[in-house]
Amino acid sequence: MKKYTLFLLCLFMGTSLLGQSFKIDAGHTSVVSKVQRFAMVDVVGRFNEVSGEITYNDDHVKIAANVSIGTSSYSSNNPAGEDAVKSQVFLDAANYPTIEFKSSNVEKRGDKLWMIGDLTIHGTTKEVEFPFELLEPTKDPTGTTTLAVFATLVINRQDYGIAFSRKLPNGKEFIGNEVKIELNVLAAQG
Repeated sequence: MKKYTLFLLCLFMGTSLLGQSFKIDAGHTSVVSKVQRFAMVDVVGRFNEVSGEITYNDDHVKIAANVSIGTSSYSSNNPAGEDAVKSQVFLDAANYPTIEFKSSNVEKRGDKLWMIGDLTIHGTTKEVEFPFELLEPTKDPTGTTTLAVFATLVINRQDYGIAFSRKLPNGKEFIGNEVKIELNVLAAQG
């Protein structure tokens, strides 16, 4: 009887025992990518469609994230470049409409939190790990409880099957393989 009562208590009080759920606020979230072009300057783009959920528990190692990014929502200050990024040569947005991330673990390493999880791009899934900063839940001026997550990770696009490879006359990459992804995420409870 005690086990059954404890189960019901956990079921009804799940948010405090298992974690609080926060939905990503796409209007106040940015996912920015940077890739070097002609070995000179970064092409900076932003994904405007971001959705998902962050589960938070006061014990920081119980944070979890499940995020989806629309590949066709990529934008930059260069329409021709946007079309190229969305094309079959790079993200192939028609066949791979989302980039997905699902965390599997959080570790505390020294004074930093590290998130570990599966990142799926272009139909290929690889485990990634990166440090992140968390601003714990607080009530904002509108009365909504929100939290924020900030992180930067670097991936190699070739690892995800985005195999475009051309060299400049000086032997440097036409488009860099290293992609820096900067996350500035706001999530709201409810």
